[in-house]
Amino acid sequence: WYRPKLRAAQLGLFRFMGTTETSKHRVFQFIGGEYVADHMIVCFASESPLVLGTLSSRLHVVWSLAAGGTLENRPRYNKAVCFEPFPFPNTTAHQDKRIGDLAEEIDALRKRQQAAHADLTLTGIYNVLEKLRAGDELTDKERVIHEHGLVSVLRDLHDQLDAAVFEAYGWSDLGEVLVGRPGATTPLPDMPEDHAAAAEELLRRLVALNAERAAAEAQGHV
Repeated sequence: WYRPKLRAAQLGLFRFMGTTETSKHRVFQFIGGEYVADHMIVCFASESPLVLGTLSSRLHVVWSLAAGGTLENRPRYNKAVCFEPFPFPNTTAHQDKRIGDLAEEIDALRKRQQAAHADLTLTGIYNVLEKLRAGDELTDKERVIHEHGLVSVLRDLHDQLDAAVFEAYGWSDLGEVLVGRPGATTPLPDMPEDHAAAAEELLRRLVALNAERAAAEAQGHV
């Protein structure tokens, strides 16, 4: 089945976004409009770098990990509960550009390094990125991935993106606790107390913002 609703939504777009339905790391990326995605790719008919940056941020990943299900020990992305109720920030033009530029840079960096190194995978890259954030020692194989994937550069870009999205929501107080910590793309079973408290508060604020938006829509204000 060629997913007619998706193809209709993508009409005229030179690219769209996708994330693997079931994956250890929740990663979003642009896909060229000439491709037809496999049924295991959750697709978004948008070519906006602002949308890609928001979805790629720790804020959305924390939300999606809490709302989505799992297959064995791997998170699953359910668009109905992970994407549709998610409240995007109200951004300024400056914030739009900042978040979008960082998203484009992250997407381009990964694609460029994977094109240069055929054995480089997103899972491998983000496994190493998580170990860097945790301060764990890398194996010889992981050092190669670190070098080929420019993982330290990627980590810095993700940290900048997370900080920019927290700022767009007006929640930089939570960003000061969470940005740069492990667990930005994959579940972290044993969080330090301050980390767990900030993640819980982030979810509380997102749920409250969702309720606020729903009430405004019901009153005809949106």
